[in-house]
Amino acid sequence: MPADHAQSGRVVHRHGVAAIATFLVLTFPLAMFETPKSKRWNFGSIVELFKQCFPLFIALFLYAFIDNMPKFVMEGVLSYDNQLYFNALYFPAQGILLTVGSSTSPCSCAWRTSADPTKRKRFDLIIVVIMAVIVAVAGVTTLAMAWIGIPVMSFLYGVDFEQFRGLCYIMLAAGGVTAAIDFLYQVITVLRQQRAATKLYVITFGFALFVPILLVNFTGLPGAVIGYLIVMTILFVLLIWE
Repeated sequence: MPADHAQSGRVVHRHGVAAIATFLVLTFPLAMFETPKSKRWNFGSIVELFKQCFPLFIALFLYAFIDNMPKFVMEGVLSYDNQLYFNALYFPAQGILLTVGSSTSPCSCAWRTSADPTKRKRFDLIIVVIMAVIVAVAGVTTLAMAWIGIPVMSFLYGVDFEQFRGLCYIMLAAGGVTAAIDFLYQVITVLRQQRAATKLYVITFGFALFVPILLVNFTGLPGAVIGYLIVMTILFVLLIWE
């Protein structure tokens, strides 16, 4: 056992030396030669940065409420097992968002260059292509859930999710919509239109205050899932309009 610890210590030491060496020989020199030097910071630039980012903060803060509103409503109206069902259905829908987000985030540099008015067609084409990718990812996820996903969930949770097959499809549709919302928000941010986007999140937050409450009180868990899709669709339509 002491020999194993010594061996592992030597491996960690070699990895650390290699990391420091590559930083000094490759990463740091390349950064110095290839990266333009930034201006010296000043208090005014920090204030301006906060002013520019504050609408983004408000929008994302409101989105957190919008996204979780069905859960808040269920907690006060329905039994705890409904939270379990909702979260289980929510997981594959979030998988769509994570998959799309990991593939669209590297495109931000292309969006910045394509956002030039002289390259508007290229910019529009990128948006259309990524929207098609979102639809494809949502469709493949839905097929996978219809084939093996629901039985696997039933096995993992010890609950028969076959009874929630319809709700699962609705939640997956909501997952596709949230992925599109995330992408459109990135586009609006690149275009420096975050102030206009914040207004849309405020409007959607108003809908989120009563749509889930009404539906959950009338229909229970189905109302939470359907209400989630309705509110996200409202936000999606507003962003498309913007």
